[in-house]
Amino acid sequence: MRKILISALLLALIAPVSASAHQPVTLANTEISAARGPLLVDGTISFAIRAAFTKSGQKKGFRFNLNEGETLNFEYLIIDKAPENKLKNAQLPQVVITAPNKSKTTVKFNERSKFSYSGTNYLYLYRYKADGQGGTYNVDITGKAKAAITLVVGEKEIPGDVVRGAAATSKPSPSESPTTKSTALTMEQVKQNNTARSCWSVINGNVYNLTTWISSHPGGQGAITGLCGTDGSKEFSSKHGGNGQVMSRLSSFLLGKLTT
Repeated sequence: MRKILISALLLALIAPVSASAHQPVTLANTEISAARGPLLVDGTISFAIRAAFTKSGQKKGFRFNLNEGETLNFEYLIIDKAPENKLKNAQLPQVVITAPNKSKTTVKFNERSKFSYSGTNYLYLYRYKADGQGGTYNVDITGKAKAAITLVVGEKEIPGDVVRGAAATSKPSPSESPTTKSTALTMEQVKQNNTARSCWSVINGNVYNLTTWISSHPGGQGAITGLCGTDGSKEFSSKHGGNGQVMSRLSSFLLGKLTT
């Protein structure tokens, strides 16, 4: 028995380290720059951003927020199979990170480490960790050939908010009041966004874009889709009234105030 336990321990120590369970975000072909791409509201949460390119020169991008002193974690990975693992480094998509102070970093591959996750083999090509700057980081990606990559941001394995379309430009502080936003929206506009593809709802006099919350809502998608295009104040308050954590998360989806 002792020999079996020792053998098991040795196998655990030498086995490849598996990747974390990152929250997936797939970049659309229309998200051709960081400014037009999704915003990861909290860049300390683990996201796996997937970007596929069909030709050289094709562009995609996204953004993520950090507070001053929070850890900046950034990784570049490819699947360990053709065509990606057969391409030279210069043929893989180029990634440029623009920090809040406008300094730019072009990702230069510094390793080629193998690991396996959920039956899929990957290669780490780049890993970087440091104290981050407060503000929004912009990540622009340019394809060099047909290839798909995964970029990892953050490390905390908890649900995170992804804002697309009318996106927030900064990470809301816990004390920020939703009424500080000045954009005025009408109920007619809310009613036009009444599907899971574009889900707006009025809650306590403010208009929120709940589209990205649908898939990550712990209570199920139906609880959110039922609010699309409506004034969901009563239903929201009956389930979450007074819950500071939920209100803080809701504030990240704010579009503006409802005009009367």
